[in-house]
Amino acid sequence: MSDETTGRPDLSTALRDALPAYEAPAALSAWATGQARRYDMESRGEPVRAPDGKRARAFSVARWQIAAALLCAAALGWAGATLRTVTHGMPASDQTASALVDTHIRSLLPGHLIDVQSSDRHTVKPWFAGRIDISPPVMDLASKGFPLIGGRLDYVQGHSAAAIVYGRRLHMINLFVWRTIPGERAVASTVRDGYAVLHWTTGDLSYWAVSDAAPAELDAFRAAYLDEASPPLSR
Repeated sequence: MSDETTGRPDLSTALRDALPAYEAPAALSAWATGQARRYDMESRGEPVRAPDGKRARAFSVARWQIAAALLCAAALGWAGATLRTVTHGMPASDQTASALVDTHIRSLLPGHLIDVQSSDRHTVKPWFAGRIDISPPVMDLASKGFPLIGGRLDYVQGHSAAAIVYGRRLHMINLFVWRTIPGERAVASTVRDGYAVLHWTTGDLSYWAVSDAAPAELDAFRAAYLDEASPPLSR
């Protein structure tokens, strides 16, 4: 059913589509059946026997169990629908930025930052050959304050990514590189949970730099990276 004036689904339809369906607990089914039978007997004027003490106590406990089950089901359903609404309502670029921040944080755990450790770009760049379907440009930026630390393979939102790791004083910069999606546009810099994210594209490659360094530091990093690239990468 939909609103005839707007053509949009009405509230009941929207809620039914958004909220998950749950099978009724056995206690709830038994209680509903008993209540229906009781109502039917009363409507026909038949006597309804009151439960004895033990059955009354059991019935009272069952009612609390039923109420608790209903509350839990409603809470879980509403939470699930809310999470789906929040996630689906985010633009694709925002979802990617959030996923990259999570991946960056995870990379900082012991043993997760690099698969190949080297400050020599001639060691890091060939390491990606045969491991991913792109050849990510690896720059030596030590003279500009961004020493190369190494690289690793990663996977972010359906993208197999080359992660090139640079340092900046006490900070780490993950530069994620993957093949661009047709129609993909560069996203302005943003900050997520205290982490700076900077995105740009060039040719058939998409670049995402993530760090807990200040956004200005990532701007300087991108400028240094592009200046060092040969042939020059478009900004």
